[in-house]
Amino acid sequence: MNIVLKVSSSNEHYNGGCDFAFVELTAEIAAIALRRIQTLKEQKKLDADIDETYYWSHFVECFFSPWVNLASAERDVEAASLAVADLLEMLRIEVTEIAMVPETFKVPPSQVAAVECEQMIIREDSIAFSAIPKHASFYVQTTEITIPILAAAASEGPTAGTPTAAV
Repeated sequence: MNIVLKVSSSNEHYNGGCDFAFVELTAEIAAIALRRIQTLKEQKKLDADIDETYYWSHFVECFFSPWVNLASAERDVEAASLAVADLLEMLRIEVTEIAMVPETFKVPPSQVAAVECEQMIIREDSIAFSAIPKHASFYVQTTEITIPILAAAASEGPTAGTPTAAV
């Protein structure tokens, strides 16, 4: 399941080119996330003050912005940029903040933002991802992926139901 998530920035004036995040939510990644949510719930029984946990991860395929400087873009990049922007507008991502995209969805390399310190944030009923745009001192964070979406993704594919290595 391929999804695009809306991204917010801790810097109200700049997001480092991270308007959206693309995640290939495989059955294995979804199973890891569901297992981590269950672990958080068990920890909350011992310590009610635990709110969320963070894991280092590289599950986000890319953080990106569909808008490039079209005046300086080459024709194929310009066409790809417009196709991505049109698809996201059609999916109403600005309103829904999460959208399933077709397997053919591709982000042109010119629109991908460089990030570091990627993390998976585990909450009691969802996950989100965060990162620091390269050469920045602020975080960007995706909207949440809820348990029903994770459960649907976990039930897809060949790894559903099989144990996965601890991450």
